[in-house]
Amino acid sequence: MAASPGKRNGNERAEMKYPWKVAWITGASGAICGEIARRLADQGVRVAATARPSERLEALAASSPNITAFPADVLDAAALKACAAKVEAELGPIDLALLGAGMYVPFDIRAIDAEGFRRTMALNVDGVLNGVAAALPAMLDRHAGHLAIMGSLFGYAGWPGNGGYGASKAAVINLAESLKLELRGSGVGLTLINPGFVDTPLNASYDPKKKLFVMSKERCARKILERLPKRPYEIAFPPQVALFLKTVRNLPRAVSFPLVRWFIKATGA
Repeated sequence: MAASPGKRNGNERAEMKYPWKVAWITGASGAICGEIARRLADQGVRVAATARPSERLEALAASSPNITAFPADVLDAAALKACAAKVEAELGPIDLALLGAGMYVPFDIRAIDAEGFRRTMALNVDGVLNGVAAALPAMLDRHAGHLAIMGSLFGYAGWPGNGGYGASKAAVINLAESLKLELRGSGVGLTLINPGFVDTPLNASYDPKKKLFVMSKERCARKILERLPKRPYEIAFPPQVALFLKTVRNLPRAVSFPLVRWFIKATGA
């Protein structure tokens, strides 16, 4: 008897293989990283899920026997190093470190939230750096491993209402570029993941009318995992927004500023 479509699709998913045995994911209680964790676990990858203690982290760990919660605060560098060491002691060497903890706070020039800006920079930049510092030394010793850093397309160009988040992601992009240059020949891969707007609680406070080419967390996770095993330097999407913002980044400001204003008006963003 022929297998039903549902069975056939299930078998196809079971046959998919990722090149990692152990993946460590920070920001795992978030929408995108949580979805990636579940998809990796479904394919047999042992996932170490790190975030601050919460019911969401517990629920993620309970959703699959291949997901284990390793609670830690990414802003505590020493605690994060200890967390990475614990992951390797219990699950084995970290093959993939996906550093995805992040936050967004609206930026209003008429009522600048200085504390929100500082918290955004700390989590989005220091949190990534602390993750790199925790995972990279062992990878360098083994001459193997893969760092994946969550950036954003909006780190490529200034955007109204995006002063804090954009600034933090611009720093992450520069950090990734520097790391990529230094990691050549080390055996350690570096991938910068730059999505556009994803429909998650992270940017729920942002005006829905301004979410350019918004996509679901499921589609975002799928697009990332389709390309990540090939270890490209960058995964950027949607292509329309990526092309526009990267072009704007390289234009003279006398041209780029009017172009951004035109784009916002033309798209309703």
